[in-house]
Amino acid sequence: MALFIAMIQVQACGFRPRGSVTELTDPGSIFVDASRDLSISGALNQALRDRAFTLADNRDEADILLRLTGEQEKRRIVSVQKTGRISELELSHAVNILIARATENSGPVYDPEKLANRVEVIREYTYDDRGVLGKENEARILREEMREELVRQIVLRTIASLAPATS
Repeated sequence: MALFIAMIQVQACGFRPRGSVTELTDPGSIFVDASRDLSISGALNQALRDRAFTLADNRDEADILLRLTGEQEKRRIVSVQKTGRISELELSHAVNILIARATENSGPVYDPEKLANRVEVIREYTYDDRGVLGKENEARILREEMREELVRQIVLRTIASLAPATS
């Protein structure tokens, strides 16, 4: 019982562990600055809407700019058997993100000195050339899960970069 009361008191005072991100109260409108062929575009837009962002139709209407560049999906061999057959493969999916926020005096502008953050998701899986169709299906499912994880990480990094700094 004492532990329960202590937890309520800690939460009531507004304590949050360092690095934890809460929902933004009014994140504003965001413009996703990315090429049309970005594979995570639709899922990212939906995830941003789910987190209370309003999607702006163009840069001029936005309070926040989210630039996504350099999307890469790779597959590489991790290990081989002594017979030379592939034993394990690695899938990776990455994108660079850069965030700009409007100030009181002007709209959002990217800082030319700020480097883009790289967000990357990596998964490994075993490979067996006797079950190629099954392994290709497994790779397809892994890629879908990786896209979801990539979107989740981008949204969380966006929220974290927009959260007010606390000392």
